[in-house]
Amino acid sequence: MVKSTAQILLQQYQIQLEQYFSIHNDATETLSQLLEQQFSKSQLLTLLTAILQDEQSLAEISSRSYQHGNGFLKVVLLDRGYKLRLHIWFAGQSCEENIHDHRWSFSSLIITGALTSEIWKDVDAGQDFQEYEYHAATQSRAPFKTEIGVNALKLDHVQTKQAGESYVMPKGKLHRIINPGHQLVSTMMCSAPTEQGTTRLIPIHNGIDPNIQPPKTTVQQLTDSLNLFIQYLQQENNDYAA
Repeated sequence: MVKSTAQILLQQYQIQLEQYFSIHNDATETLSQLLEQQFSKSQLLTLLTAILQDEQSLAEISSRSYQHGNGFLKVVLLDRGYKLRLHIWFAGQSCEENIHDHRWSFSSLIITGALTSEIWKDVDAGQDFQEYEYHAATQSRAPFKTEIGVNALKLDHVQTKQAGESYVMPKGKLHRIINPGHQLVSTMMCSAPTEQGTTRLIPIHNGIDPNIQPPKTTVQQLTDSLNLFIQYLQQENNDYAA
């Protein structure tokens, strides 16, 4: 059976990432460099255009992608224990902006816009927050969360990364993504495999009940969103060329 362009490209990324994770257990600067080498705007345009032309790849990616409560469209390109994900914050998208950590380390490359995030830490005397423990889905049950009480946290620092820059986030680091609101922001990220089953989930605003099981995108929803994103990338390229 002849493979589509999308299947060939995704297989190439899979081979590179499996080579990386055969040597490394966690995300490192080396993984960030791999993302930088493979996902320029022109390379990403080629990939996304190919995906839209391949019904099978589009359906598979749609079945594991969704609108995340923290404001971004989470497009899961590969899920092989590690995950290769395109995140898109469309301007005007509502957002919970919860403080959270992750069960895995990850590397992230900023494709468009600027991504601002807060780094938080536990303190004896700080701002009190209601905290949940998030339990990831397994083959036998859906994800769920439990209240674990009030904990005191303090904002440690704020970091902003511009398009073309990348960063590594260790597992267990409390952080919060600031939804840009007025501009489109996108990142390509790759998370390391994990065996840990729980994470911390801390709403920044009172009265928020974090949505931990948003519906997956339909093929049409993903198609429409990727077309909008492609148009944005093409316009950016045209503006740069002018």
